[in-house]
Amino acid sequence: MFNRTHSVTHAAIIGGLLSLAVGTANTYAAPPAAIEAQQSQATPDSEIAAKIRKAIGDDKALAGYLPTLKILVSDGLVTLKGPVKSDADKKAIGQKVDEIAGAKNVMNNLFVSNETKPAPATP
Repeated sequence: MFNRTHSVTHAAIIGGLLSLAVGTANTYAAPPAAIEAQQSQATPDSEIAAKIRKAIGDDKALAGYLPTLKILVSDGLVTLKGPVKSDADKKAIGQKVDEIAGAKNVMNNLFVSNETKPAPATP
């Protein structure tokens, strides 16, 4: 009797685990067409961020900042964060972003950092 009950218990547990695994796989698996549709529907915020990155990347004098520049966009409002070498670079990046998002929608929190300035020439 013990073996039969033990086998039935095992079968029930294994069956339950298999159905859970199949149910979970179906819950998380999306058809390729749905994934492509989701990826092709960029949000307005992500489009603004992409335009900003492109504009800065296209400017050879500013493109070097892209790896450390943080561009946060939420409901069309842009916040810039990160170190720059000079006030002129901070202003130049800010102007590019103002042109894309509108000056009223930009919070320029870039800061001039001594660590990003080139080392002085040695005599």
